Amino acid sequence: MTVPRLFLCPAILCAATLLFAPPAGAQQKTPPKNAPADKAGKTPANTDAKKGPNTTQVRSTGQDGVQELVLPTVDGWGLHSTWYPATGGRESAVVILLTSTDGSENKDARNRRVWQPIATELQKAGMAVMAVDLRKHGDSIPAAAAGADAPALKTLPADYALMAGNDLEAVKYFLMEQHRTEKLNIRKLGIISMGSSAMVAAAFTIADWAKTPFPDAATVDMRTPRGQDVRSLIMYSPNSSVKGINSTAVLKTLKGLPVPVYVVAAKDNKDDVRNAEKVFQAVELKGEQFRDSRKILLAPGTTHAEAFLENRLAEATTKDIIDFLSKNLVALDAPWRDRTDRRTK
Repeated sequence: MTVPRLFLCPAILCAATLLFAPPAGAQQKTPPKNAPADKAGKTPANTDAKKGPNTTQVRSTGQDGVQELVLPTVDGWGLHSTWYPATGGRESAVVILLTSTDGSENKDARNRRVWQPIATELQKAGMAVMAVDLRKHGDSIPAAAAGADAPALKTLPADYALMAGNDLEAVKYFLMEQHRTEKLNIRKLGIISMGSSAMVAAAFTIADWAKTPFPDAATVDMRTPRGQDVRSLIMYSPNSSVKGINSTAVLKTLKGLPVPVYVVAAKDNKDDVRNAEKVFQAVELKGEQFRDSRKILLAPGTTHAEAFLENRLAEATTKDIIDFLSKNLVALDAPWRDRTDRRTK
């Protein structure tokens, strides 16, 4: 499938990295400590911690090549992730899975393990999958310092900016290494998000599309790209406003990108419907050619975020996700290409 070309304003795209710029001094000066979350996908209170890594660590390897990893960020965090490698070679699409980022103090907080059934099905469908706990979530929660209170774990506005600016860049760095070794096609990158992580994913998408190519050829068309790889976004119960991210500017810019967007919420959940409709109206494109690539689904019931992945809804949700990604990501006309700066060869 070829995504219709849309008008891209260079001035907006070049300024996109400022849409979620963290306040001065917001970055961590030393690596935080991380406490594990339970196997059921729930996030516990404080537990014993281990120091975050300086390089990617492989914690364990399971069936079908599934690996437990810890990915380093530039500001010293270790992001606990589960990697489901593709089996189809270098043309395989790749999907990042994000839980809600409302904070570990939230009673309904989940970790990346809630994605396991869908991640397995996506892998069976030929895609590579990375389920990740962003900072202060799941296994990537810093343990409170000795004598500190639980509020030390609270997610702050600056954290959302750093999730988009640092955490997802760390994930993409790992995926780019897989691309270079021809294990997937980074040009077919999708993100599925929940709640507030939807705006984190959207902000990262804007920054990724703002990256200019390497100056390794005479013309722009001939140069090796560094970004413009996120090609599909799926948002469940998206928050339309997240502190630390200029949501209005992000959505306005996203509307002009050739990135299919699918918004899902439960029609009897008034807050979720209001947020979902606001997000969709901001990115909606009129015309029959966009019918399958800019969509909103208001499902029956009051289901919120990760609950779409559980119980009786899980099978239908999985089918819906695979269908959208098959049409808008897997079938994308974007063959694998070398992403190495020619000046280094």
